[in-house]
Amino acid sequence: MASTRPLFGDLLEPGFKQIFDENYRELERVLTQVFRKMNSTKQDERFSSVTGFGLLTVKAENAPIDYDDPIQGYDKLLSHVTYAKGFKISKELWDDDQYNVMNEKPRQLGIAARRTEETQAANVLNRAFNSGYLGGDDQELASTVHPRPDGGTSQSNASSTGITFGEENYETGKLAMRSQLDGRGQKINVMPSVILIPENLKKTADIVFKSNLRSGTADNDFNPYLNELKVVEWLYMDRNDTHWFLIDKEQAGLVWLQKEAINFSQDTAFESDAALFKVRERFSVGFYDWHGVWGSQGDGAAYSG
Repeated sequence: MASTRPLFGDLLEPGFKQIFDENYRELERVLTQVFRKMNSTKQDERFSSVTGFGLLTVKAENAPIDYDDPIQGYDKLLSHVTYAKGFKISKELWDDDQYNVMNEKPRQLGIAARRTEETQAANVLNRAFNSGYLGGDDQELASTVHPRPDGGTSQSNASSTGITFGEENYETGKLAMRSQLDGRGQKINVMPSVILIPENLKKTADIVFKSNLRSGTADNDFNPYLNELKVVEWLYMDRNDTHWFLIDKEQAGLVWLQKEAINFSQDTAFESDAALFKVRERFSVGFYDWHGVWGSQGDGAAYSG
């Protein structure tokens, strides 16, 4: 359906002091602060991994060396999706608009595209505890039972008790994250650099990480967490207002794959003279490895995903 003069009569009359167009400030761009952006030239991208080796073994004098084999990891396929939207307006409305409101509408298609990207990326975290969205190891992004390729003891990157966010529980989550092992059960250097939170936890996070002295005490203790990591509030992460995540940006397998960048085009309908505008893009977003991520549902409830 095209936008026509009968639908927007106010725009045709010069008597209004102002016609308010919904052109608000956009939310801060968070996607690029959390996800690794990669370009793609295929219809989908497949990820996998290969383990390293275990510890060296003692070799007796003149004895043969002990050979070890790397192990194939888990595969994850991310398929690109096309997102698009158009806007159609009659030539008469375009020409007669006294307030240039319709002139702004093509630009706002770009705003809609950026909001789409943020929404799809945030949903990876919104669904981090959802068994309907699994990684290559057939577990949620945040799971208490991630299997190891070598068949060793499963690992957890989620709170099994849904600890709420606060200073003491941040330390608990940080230590749990630091204990993550590789596919052969060897220690790796995982360190959170970002805490990802919904809007209602921002105040608590600022107190924990930005107070010069330790929060909640009267002893003027030094705050060991002062500016320790970046506090990232994501308003699109709004499915659950208690979830919080620790992210090692350098090691987390969170990825945004761009097949086709935001692409604008314009045309004119030959018979009607209507102006046609559209925007499209093609991308996929998800995770191929859970290492470098730790999360809690933050509701104090048991979790065994």
